[in-house]
Amino acid sequence: MALPEPQQVKEALSKAKNVLITFPAGRGSDAIGSSLALASFIEKLGKRVDIVAADFHLPGDFRFLPQAKRIANEVTSLRKFIISVNLAKTDLQDLSYSVDDKALHIFLTPKQGGFDAADITHRSSDFTYDLIITVDTPDLDSLDPLYHNNTEFFFDTTIINLDHAPTNEQFGQINLVNFNVPATAEVVFELMEAIAPQFIDADAATCLYTSLSAATRSFTSPQITPATLSRAAQLVTLGARREEVVTHLYRTKQLTTLKLWGRALARIKSDTKKKLVWSLLQPDDFIKAGAGGEELPGIIDELMTKAPEAGTIALLYEVKPGATDIFLHAGTGQSALDLLKPFDPTGNKSQAQAKLTDKSVLEAERIVIEHLRQLIPPLE
Repeated sequence: MALPEPQQVKEALSKAKNVLITFPAGRGSDAIGSSLALASFIEKLGKRVDIVAADFHLPGDFRFLPQAKRIANEVTSLRKFIISVNLAKTDLQDLSYSVDDKALHIFLTPKQGGFDAADITHRSSDFTYDLIITVDTPDLDSLDPLYHNNTEFFFDTTIINLDHAPTNEQFGQINLVNFNVPATAEVVFELMEAIAPQFIDADAATCLYTSLSAATRSFTSPQITPATLSRAAQLVTLGARREEVVTHLYRTKQLTTLKLWGRALARIKSDTKKKLVWSLLQPDDFIKAGAGGEELPGIIDELMTKAPEAGTIALLYEVKPGATDIFLHAGTGQSALDLLKPFDPTGNKSQAQAKLTDKSVLEAERIVIEHLRQLIPPLE
């Protein structure tokens, strides 16, 4: 009989030495807090842990989290190339190297005699990490370019898949996916409790509480259950710094951010038959607000809060004249990548981005919204 998933995870962690935690860069608050809490927890089990999310940039709201800056946006090296020289015939007197024209030249000076091709062998080392944990990741493609540049690593290494979304493709050797909770942080918390609850410290609890709060829009999401509220209370009991979380997530917004949000919220448009909501930002909006692109992820959250009945949410914005970016959050049963397919999108099934390099935001609105209206089925 197969072991329960938490027990399988415990067994995999006991065998691992070096763990890579990863998530898609665009997943935001839930993935950030969950990954930081999980890394802290696994290190207490005596393992080495790195967190990598390709093209990741830490949002300002989450810089207060313990060790938030440890999340890297690329893997430096997954394995080493080893060159071995047989020294049975003679010892080595000197070694040097040079690099020119993108070529490495290695110079070996024997104490006596010489080396020949038969004395030299080469091989690749084992991968740096012997276990991968994906957090809030619907599919491996959403980890691009980390996944597509290192497919052999992902195929050869055990993957633990932690998520809460119904769109998850169950791609791991171990899949701990709970559709009945509003955030992956809840899945991570349950797992940590099952493995070694004594290692859930105040910092880990604060990270998980932050994820739960942000993912549920301060516990106002309709997906909230009594169990979720109970777990949030448990995290506070374990030392989660609730006031610190509330202050950084909800009380310290920059005036520039609020101005930009206000401009986006004032332009909300909707197609109720398609459960489609969208808004626009023009170059003048960024200038007058004194804001930049780092404030944009929060606008999607605000649109979701102001229009909880929406299925698909689009934000079209033109930071510089003549080029429009599209950010799309897809509703249940839809794929953001499929919805934006004609525009060469990146991202995953839940959230995708695309760019129209020769269109103003008003021109892009006509093209993109009409396209979405044709693809999204009407509300039954």
